Amino acid sequence: MFTAALAPPAISDWSEPDPEFVFARLACSNRESWMHWPNYWPDNPPWHHDFPSSDEFLVGLLHELTGVRVTPNSYKIVQLSSDEVFKYPFLYLSEPGFLKLNDKEIKNLGEYIRRGGFIMADDFRTAAYLHGPEELEVLRYYLKRALPERELVQIDLSHPIFHSFFDIHTLKMNPPYGDFVPQFWGMSDEHGNLQVIANYNNDIGDFWKYLDHGDKPLKDSSQAIRLGINYIVYAMTH
Repeated sequence: MFTAALAPPAISDWSEPDPEFVFARLACSNRESWMHWPNYWPDNPPWHHDFPSSDEFLVGLLHELTGVRVTPNSYKIVQLSSDEVFKYPFLYLSEPGFLKLNDKEIKNLGEYIRRGGFIMADDFRTAAYLHGPEELEVLRYYLKRALPERELVQIDLSHPIFHSFFDIHTLKMNPPYGDFVPQFWGMSDEHGNLQVIANYNNDIGDFWKYLDHGDKPLKDSSQAIRLGINYIVYAMTH
């Protein structure tokens, strides 16, 4: 079962009771930072960033662009510490640079991936921006704790995920804030199927959220939509 969410186009025809996809956002333990006071903590921790606007908008576009059957409520928050995560083949992880996972969360993270689940890690960047640890290394650390036998490696435009629905012609884009160069990192299973996609030095969810507001460049916003749709289609077909 899958689930996702939308910030509408018209949804009067969304009458199907059983969605084909649910956009599941991971709730997990986070470290605190000066940056998250007072705007985030305690009501908007890092994993909650851009919820529900980005989730809703992407679900709606998934329906409009691909025909995947969803409902206006095809998105939800799931606790990494709960066995509920195993119900959802696609998980969205916001701000992995702020992870501070406990043993149960690490165990579930490893088991979820070994069972064939797919994780999109988004909205994290180089340490200089936040005066904290290197955020890519934070994600790598917890993935290594969860799956010691696997590696997180940089991927390029030749990877099939960038051609699973839309044919992406370039990975060059301007992130929504900061002077960064976006990179794409991934972790695959023993058969070469990608199971983790990490948008480093970028914030794809921010583009989803603000595209409807008209305050982000259309070129980069539409690129973020194409990437998100490709990730979901790849996850559903591998």
